Formats: sequence, C-alpha cells, structure tokens
Amino acid sequence: YQALVAHGESVGTALLCARLARNLSIEDLAQRTKVGTRFLHALERDDFSVFVSRIYIMGFARAYAKVVGLDGDGIIASLRRQLAPQ
Repeated sequence: YQALVAHGESVGTALLCARLARNLSIEDLAQRTKVGTRFLHALERDDFSVFVSRIYIMGFARAYAKVVGLDGDGIIASLRRQLAPQ
C-alpha cells in the first residue's frame, strides 16, 4: 500500500490491489465489512460523490483496509491528503 501511494497511486487503487491480492470478490468484502458493494466500488474508483459525508468515506475505508490487511490509520491519513482542497 505505502509503495503504491508513494508512487502517486490513489487510495482506491491501493485498496483494490490489496483486495485482489487477497483473492476477495467485492461480494466477499461486502459481507465481511457490512458495507454495500456500491460504496466499496466507489472507494476503489475514488468516487466520493456517492457518500453522504466524509465520515462515511473514512469509516468504510477503515473497514475495507482492516479486511484486506492494510493499516487503517495510514489509509485514513492518505485519504485526508487526497480529499484536501488543492
């Protein structure tokens, strides 16, 4: 994850790569996180427009990270940077 983000990849790409490396389908992830597939796909695409607020983005991303073995705090920090106004 850190290598991907360090090379300019988005958090969504890092999450997707981690999910695929663990050989999990989006449905498997949805079942384990209790987060709908619509939101999980949105996280992977870095499409934050489907979320009601940033708190949902952060919470769902943390749950996703935990299941795929990534550092939740690191994912949140990267997301904050990614979502910061340019």
